[in-house]
Amino acid sequence: MPSTPRTFVGSATVRVAGQVCGHCLDAALASVRQVPGIRSVAVDHARRTLTVVADEPVDRADVEAAVVRTGHCVAPLH
Repeated sequence: MPSTPRTFVGSATVRVAGQVCGHCLDAALASVRQVPGIRSVAVDHARRTLTVVADEPVDRADVEAAVVRTGHCVAPLH
């Protein structure tokens, strides 16, 4: 979305795309937790989403890159 700010503080939700099992989502969760500034990450297995909470500005591209490192990609929320 062009109107979505590049950085965020607070919470943001991302959808993990593709054939994603619970183990894959847990791997993405662990990877995103390593992004500097992230306070917590919660996974919703049914919706295949990660809700990320940041205490300081975090670049959405860093969150996406953390998901990509697990072999998956981020899809738009519907």
